[in-house]
Amino acid sequence: MIKLKNKIPKLILVFCLFFLSFVSAQYNYYDLDRDNLEDTLVLEEGILKVRFGNKTSSSFELPEITALINTKIGYTNPYEITVYYSGDKVLYGTINIFYKKDWIIKNVNFYNPCQECKDQNFKILTKNINLPVKEVDPEIFEIDSKGFKSLTFLDNKGIINSYKDPKKLYADLSNYPLLANSFNESTISDFKKKVALSQSNVDVYNNIAYRLTENGNQKVGIDLLQQIIEKYPARIVAYLNLADSYWSIGDKESAIKNYKEYLSLMKSQKKDLNKVPKYVEQRIK
Repeated sequence: MIKLKNKIPKLILVFCLFFLSFVSAQYNYYDLDRDNLEDTLVLEEGILKVRFGNKTSSSFELPEITALINTKIGYTNPYEITVYYSGDKVLYGTINIFYKKDWIIKNVNFYNPCQECKDQNFKILTKNINLPVKEVDPEIFEIDSKGFKSLTFLDNKGIINSYKDPKKLYADLSNYPLLANSFNESTISDFKKKVALSQSNVDVYNNIAYRLTENGNQKVGIDLLQQIIEKYPARIVAYLNLADSYWSIGDKESAIKNYKEYLSLMKSQKKDLNKVPKYVEQRIK
């Protein structure tokens, strides 16, 4: 009994040491000014507030990335702040910031949302900045309706190789409009070779073409739609999408020609004419 009692305190001590080491491992320690005193961070409504260990305070507003509105502090090391930006549909990025007499943005990282890629969190871009926050040009983070203006969202090289299922490509084009900008003549040629147009995939072909044109890449979208019409001349919706694409780039002559063919097929195939968009007849007048 005496030996057992002696062992119990030792077991408790070992457990306590293990627990403390575990808690310590989970604890994010910051020493941003490298003075061997712990600093504390608070992020509130886009303002990052830092209280240095020597009791002085500093704060600055994070760069605004419109499409990535949610921010939180991550942890890389004691001398650097990682801020995570996130939007909807898994799009996210990080900004790394450090302190050296001033707050400096080290780099910006963005991540690939590709559904077919082995690692869906694959980092596709690191843009080194290394400038004080106050000197960073806001256009670096500027975004329009199609995505990031100044940063390459996806690399053209090997983009098609990531997609075994064209339905996933359509889904990504729907979720990430900027992906359309990565398609050029070479890319679409690779796509045609990898995914040959057939009766079984003509619908998704048409949908991909539609998304490409809707997201601003009319040239490649028109290329696909013309291929569909050549192989399946009775496919009604392809004529409508093709006409809309031509209209959007100002080629009204080609647009009207395809609008008329679309209407003709709707009538000859006895489709519901009430489903014809009202703008069609207005445009062919």
